[in-house]
Amino acid sequence: MTPEEKKARRDLERIEAEREKLFHGTPSAANDDHDPMEVLGKRIARILGPLLAAGLFFYLLLTYLPST
Repeated sequence: MTPEEKKARRDLERIEAEREKLFHGTPSAANDDHDPMEVLGKRIARILGPLLAAGLFFYLLLTYLPST
């Protein structure tokens, strides 16, 4: 294998590792679920997400549906 091929393979392996991390999360051993800020952030997001979605839905209904 030429040096260019070796470098290309290393780059592809690095990109694949980054893609796996991005789309599939970190491995469970590296995942720190005991961090209080992460737990609080997840709780807030899980509560606010559906509330904001519902609020936006009703706002759009009231704004864009013709009132009779």
